[in-house]
Amino acid sequence: MSGQVPQCPPWRGTDNPFAQTPEDPGIMRILIIIVAAATIGVAVFSLIHGMVAVYQYLFLLPIVMTAYFFPRYGIAASIIMGLSLVLLNVLFVGENLPVLSLACVTFGVFLGIGGIVTMMSDNITGLKKRYQDIFAMSEAGIVIFNGDNGCITEANPGFLAPLGYESTRSGLPVFCDLFERPEQYRDLVGAVTTGERITDRKCSLHTATGTLRQFQISARTFAGPFILCTLMDITERKQYEDTLRQSLTEKEILLKEVHHRVKNNMQVIMSLLELNALKAENSFERSQYAEMQGRVMTMALIHEKLFQSPVSGFIEGQAYFSELLKNVVSASATPGVNCYVRAPGIFLDIDKAIPCGLIINELATNSLKYAFHHRAEPEIHLTLVMDNDGICVLDYGDNGEGLPDSYDFSASETLGIRLIHMLVRQLKGVTSITNKKGTHFCIRFPLNIHERELRASAAQIAEQTTIAQWA
Repeated sequence: MSGQVPQCPPWRGTDNPFAQTPEDPGIMRILIIIVAAATIGVAVFSLIHGMVAVYQYLFLLPIVMTAYFFPRYGIAASIIMGLSLVLLNVLFVGENLPVLSLACVTFGVFLGIGGIVTMMSDNITGLKKRYQDIFAMSEAGIVIFNGDNGCITEANPGFLAPLGYESTRSGLPVFCDLFERPEQYRDLVGAVTTGERITDRKCSLHTATGTLRQFQISARTFAGPFILCTLMDITERKQYEDTLRQSLTEKEILLKEVHHRVKNNMQVIMSLLELNALKAENSFERSQYAEMQGRVMTMALIHEKLFQSPVSGFIEGQAYFSELLKNVVSASATPGVNCYVRAPGIFLDIDKAIPCGLIINELATNSLKYAFHHRAEPEIHLTLVMDNDGICVLDYGDNGEGLPDSYDFSASETLGIRLIHMLVRQLKGVTSITNKKGTHFCIRFPLNIHERELRASAAQIAEQTTIAQWA
């Protein structure tokens, strides 16, 4: 933090943050020897003055200290101190059998206590060695710092190495000064001290060279004012993600531009067809040109919707088929046709959208040409839904006069009907026809896994699209 820099106490620990061994074994050995000598001195003084009730328990102090800090010498210390006790009793109260017996029993107790403390110390050493290895070998950075002043007390190589420090003694500043923005540190400490457990919080930390690296931090209280943090260096990953995101954005822009240009080229083709239709010598030729224009318009509209789609490479069925029928009706000579489209959450890729669009264009064109000659309120209904098996059901119908009873759809040789048969095969679908209160076509074809997944997340996509439009 800027301004006052907290003063941290000198480093008081070894490279092993979990070790219970003393910082200076030589000093501890001298201390144990002094305690043992003092214990023997007190014992001699007590025996000279006849105070034999309490002094022998003082022998436990050097035994426990030796067994805890130097487990390999724990039993030896128990034997030495026990023999010293017995020898002192022999020298000063040689013929007092009860006192000698008590000294021998105490000797056995010393051996037992020394052995127990030695085993406990060995177990603690093993556990702490295991935790030390985990601490030191963890790829994630681990740091323990004082939440009151930001001083780092322990840190592993996974934390030090990315920041360019060799150890906590090599000029590592207080933890709060490592943050790019001081408020990030204050927010972290404030949240942790109020009992919140921080997970996956992203921040930038200064390295020893002054550069910034990105980290993902998790934190919780550790002991008293101390806070334990685990940090994952995500600098390279974030750079890769940013590069990948930029590349993806550029490719999406390029793909949208391709669709936009294809749509424009198809509109040019439609204009050329319109010019040829003007030169047609009879109404039949003009109608053929109009049908070709409708098919080109169907594919041009697909590329327009791909350009506008919230999901790259997929077309939202409701918007596409609604506009398709609107364009087909407006280009026809049959006014006042009401079109009703229901395709909730249906997304199709271009390999499905083009055949479906061409099929609906042919069916709607036929309805407008033949079905509504004597209908006051002509209607076209189109429904696309997905069943539980991942099959898309395309149901097209009109309220027209219906097909003649003698009409055989499967044997028809007209271009439009043959085109429908070919496109249904391309969809790997099946067709069924009913001829009651108008003509109804039902086409069932399988959706791929991406289309099914988009159907499942349609509500979320619609919400994101709405937000993007308002943004």
